[in-house]
Amino acid sequence: MLDKIRLHARGKLPAEYIPYLGKGFDGRCLRYLRVAYDAVVARVLQGGTDDAFDPPPRRLGQSSLAGWSKPAMSIKRRKRGCGSSWLLGFGFRPREILTVFPAALLVAASCFGQTLRGLDPPVLLPDGTEFKTWEVPLKFTRTYYVDGSNPRASDANPGTKERPFATVNRAAEVLGPGERVIVAAGVYRERIRPVRGGTSPQEMISYEAAPGARVVLKGSRELHEPWTPADSAAPPRIWQAPLPVKCFTNYNPFDIENVSAEQFAIMDFATEVRGKAPCNLPRGLVFQDGRRLIQVSARSDLEGHEGCYWVDRRKQILFASFFGHARPDHVSIEITTQETVFAPEQIGLGYIRVKGFAVEQAAGPFPWPQVGAISTTRGHHWMIEDNTVHEVNGVGIDVGLQLWQWPQPPVVGFHIVRRNTVADCGICGIAGMGPGGGRDFGLLVENNVLLRIAFYDVQRLYETGGIKTHNADHCLIRHNLIMDTLHGSGIWMDWDNRYSRCCQNVVVNAQAQAGAIFIEASFLPNMIDDNFVWGTRAAGNGLMRMLGLTGHGLYEHDCSHQLFVHNFIGRSEGAGIHLHGKMSDRKIDGRTPEYGLHQVKNNLLYENASSDVYWGRPSTIAGNVSAGFTAAFDRKTLELTLSATNGLPKCVPVPQASYDFFGHLREGPMTVAGPFNQVPAQATKLKLWDGMFHDPASPRTNNPD
Repeated sequence: MLDKIRLHARGKLPAEYIPYLGKGFDGRCLRYLRVAYDAVVARVLQGGTDDAFDPPPRRLGQSSLAGWSKPAMSIKRRKRGCGSSWLLGFGFRPREILTVFPAALLVAASCFGQTLRGLDPPVLLPDGTEFKTWEVPLKFTRTYYVDGSNPRASDANPGTKERPFATVNRAAEVLGPGERVIVAAGVYRERIRPVRGGTSPQEMISYEAAPGARVVLKGSRELHEPWTPADSAAPPRIWQAPLPVKCFTNYNPFDIENVSAEQFAIMDFATEVRGKAPCNLPRGLVFQDGRRLIQVSARSDLEGHEGCYWVDRRKQILFASFFGHARPDHVSIEITTQETVFAPEQIGLGYIRVKGFAVEQAAGPFPWPQVGAISTTRGHHWMIEDNTVHEVNGVGIDVGLQLWQWPQPPVVGFHIVRRNTVADCGICGIAGMGPGGGRDFGLLVENNVLLRIAFYDVQRLYETGGIKTHNADHCLIRHNLIMDTLHGSGIWMDWDNRYSRCCQNVVVNAQAQAGAIFIEASFLPNMIDDNFVWGTRAAGNGLMRMLGLTGHGLYEHDCSHQLFVHNFIGRSEGAGIHLHGKMSDRKIDGRTPEYGLHQVKNNLLYENASSDVYWGRPSTIAGNVSAGFTAAFDRKTLELTLSATNGLPKCVPVPQASYDFFGHLREGPMTVAGPFNQVPAQATKLKLWDGMFHDPASPRTNNPD
């Protein structure tokens, strides 16, 4: 912008640039910085240098932007390797693209002077750009140690291997950029609050479980209060115990509803479930020997049942009928006491790694807001990897804005979330809302296993799913295994998604009100490709089933210009593909979608119960195959047996889907339908998930029956 002002003053700015001075992306920067264009021009013409511009930090809402030192403007020339092709996808003309960025937008573009790195094989997004990450090999200048089982452990220690800390939170208080903590095996019942983040990919702060150790971080406490019989049965079947104040610190989930009146006030779309269970039940969870009891709505519902509990909120008394009608003094009873387990208090921290932990038993709310057992607290550039997140009331991992009404830091997102197992979460496994309005979110969500997500039946809350995103802009969701989503979509990309890709995922047995993979309210292209979707079940009431609005493999509404290509969709109780078109009159970023105009190409459709639906303006439909092949899926081994005796017809490949489900290059001018480069003539077993994983609800490794 400054160079253009100088050139214009000297009469040397090309004529085609002049109409856009102070407009377009320049204008967006000025509005973001709350700086008048005329004031910038005046300062430049007075001889101001690029480094002379340093106005006060911009306040977002009521936030003081704690931890952000003058983020608003540090104007710099564009660096090589920080190309502007990503801006073209926002609808800007090339001549509008700046040669300068505010520092906060530099963060958003992940351009800290280092070179971004492509994936292997490369992944193209729908706008033709390559998805790249900021990750570099990690090195640390100092390592702290935590070992709660060591008799010499103390938070007064220096945190060395010989004299370790006793708690993880003590390490969180002292860790600085470029440092890490290694946590020894054990159970740590604490709320971990990182005080600071790293400063760059080279200077991250890392929280790591010791190699090979089972390190459990719990948001619960053991309940040691006296239990007394609450019925006249012999032996007693129902027991009661007080919930003492000493168990809770500033948060009592047994006295807060899953969705409070304040939450419903900002969720007018969810009024249908207001005042109904489970939304009006307390957030607190109860466990017997690690097994979650089911909460009921009334004291009388305990009669004749086992493995359930009820809370007298007014008196703060817990009533329970235990599994096997066990006596409470013969088993271990745990109650959740924390909203989250690992989460900074300060918003906007960046460059934090969380690796190798088992994070369990958190009592967060139903969204909105999104508060995960692991929460980035609106941070940026986190790596969340190799963790197990299990038994969470609301959201397992949250990676976005949390709530659009809350104060926001200048940059949110660009997280890497991979190789985690997330199981038995009440609403969502992994959830995040991007900043929207054409700002990159930049998530990489890959190689995760999600099991039995959305155990609460609240699809009319419109927030349930294995992976649930909003404003996914230039994101990549790939190579995830999502099984048995109980009351929601396996993957739900909700609201104003742009140029993102959802590919090479395995989604099995989702009981979905809409579809196993659902994209909603998006008018710029996103690509759903090379996924395997099997056994989607219908959900919802009789009217929804009658209207055919449930149980589909792939589903959209209020969208246009999406790409659904090279997927395998089999055994859905609804349609394999249901593109609904207009569902509402909502405007998206001020625009009314055109509804339709999709590309639906080269999909394999096998024994789905209903015919495919393509409503809205005519879409391009080509190369899809629904006959001439046989398939069987074994959920125990995660193997697909596939054959096409006479081969499949050839079809024209989609350029961005240049690699198949297994990462094999699609070569030549023609290919075959579906996510696999080759469909064998003879029955052949294809292993769809190579990685072993541990189901935290089972002692076995691999998927439950």
